[in-house]
Amino acid sequence: MKKIDLKKIHLFVIIIGIIFVNLSIFHNNLWFDESYSVGISKHSFIDIWNIGGHDVHPVLYYWILHIIGLITNNSILVYRIFSGLIIALTGILGYTHIRKDFGEKVGLIFSFLIYFSPVTAYFANEIRMYGLAMFLVTVLGIYAHRLSKEQKKSYWIIFGITSLACIYTHYYSLMAAGLINIVLLVYLIKQKNKKAYITQIVLGIIQALFYLPWLIYFTSQLRVMSSNGFWIDISFPKTPIEILGFQFSGNLNIYIGLVISLFVYAYCIYIIIKTKPKNNIPAILATGIYILVILAAYIMSKILDTDILYYRYIFVVTGLCFIAISFLLAKGNKIIIGIICAVILLIGIINQVDMIKENYDSSNHKAVDFVEDNIEEGDTFIMTSSGAGSVISVNFFDYKHYFYNVSNWGVEEAYRAFGSDFETVVTPDFIKECKGRIWLIVPRNSRFYDKYFNNNNYELLLNEEFETKYKNYYFHLYLVEYVEE
Repeated sequence: MKKIDLKKIHLFVIIIGIIFVNLSIFHNNLWFDESYSVGISKHSFIDIWNIGGHDVHPVLYYWILHIIGLITNNSILVYRIFSGLIIALTGILGYTHIRKDFGEKVGLIFSFLIYFSPVTAYFANEIRMYGLAMFLVTVLGIYAHRLSKEQKKSYWIIFGITSLACIYTHYYSLMAAGLINIVLLVYLIKQKNKKAYITQIVLGIIQALFYLPWLIYFTSQLRVMSSNGFWIDISFPKTPIEILGFQFSGNLNIYIGLVISLFVYAYCIYIIIKTKPKNNIPAILATGIYILVILAAYIMSKILDTDILYYRYIFVVTGLCFIAISFLLAKGNKIIIGIICAVILLIGIINQVDMIKENYDSSNHKAVDFVEDNIEEGDTFIMTSSGAGSVISVNFFDYKHYFYNVSNWGVEEAYRAFGSDFETVVTPDFIKECKGRIWLIVPRNSRFYDKYFNNNNYELLLNEEFETKYKNYYFHLYLVEYVEE
């Protein structure tokens, strides 16, 4: 019987997988978080640093988007393609690195999971830093493993640069990088490899020095996170069900992901027991770091008295999770592996079809088109909800924008990302300053128009309701004009 060529199959999976995972990314839709990425990327490097310091994430990703924006004239589509490219590169690591380090089957399964799991297709669509952070953490984990075997100069350079990039990309990747550095250091000390662990310590000191400029913002961001008005209190997961089901959910119901996750995790535990833990150290360490990052986020939530255990943040350590699963499944029964892969492929297809329907729906661009068809120079925008309002703002970046911050969140500086002339206000006094034509972006059934603009001082020019399939925004657009007394 002819031996199956896993290399050719692997390359086929990569080609088909890259096409598949990117099927739903070719659109210009935005939701709030994405609009923040697009908005802040339009500022200068220095402004990104200063504005980003009042957000809840480091700024490396925003700087990268700024560079892409300079080249592509701030193309939303190219920003999204960059996210898809990062996921594509992560899957390629299965062939270029994981296959070489752990064997053909492990690398193949890893690439398959990256390209066909619903969660990665979901984040290939996001103009956010989570895919980049996941890629960096995965690379860091790979090179930590390589350094535990051989201390090549090139390995140390890649490890150091990647570790520094992790801590400037996301706080979950900062935690993951810290844990990976600690685990590697402990291992090298245990091996009594003095030259190696001294190199590791020096590298850690260098990373700390490069991180010093950001510490002032890091501490201020911690204060923002612990404030009562901080938006992330609405986040989830809040239960073990949502945490366990996350990796195989994507755009689908969390319970679908939960059922699949429990089966995969249970089978992986069975393989560890059957083949003995000492033979599965890489998988156990990757899983340990994955769990410790989630645990650290939970502890920080208690310390800060706010919930930073946010579902999308877990994606940052998905690469480590998939390395562990791939390592263990490669030792499993071929029939069971086939069943698991078939189920993942099936839900991946269902998830992708659902995302294609959502992302390419004609309702998604009607509001921006409506404004574009009717806007005039000197118009002013007022939004009372930062969801749909932020999307409108970044599409009309150079106009005057107000966010009426009724809940008094501490976001005045952070929200400057949304426009070149963007102002957050907490009282309605600003309305007296608004003359000429004014666009109101308000939630459906809001009384804002009736309360402040439905009077003899303003003429109603346009009035339209919008509902987007993408992220399900429901909002009302009014265009009024101030009437001189």
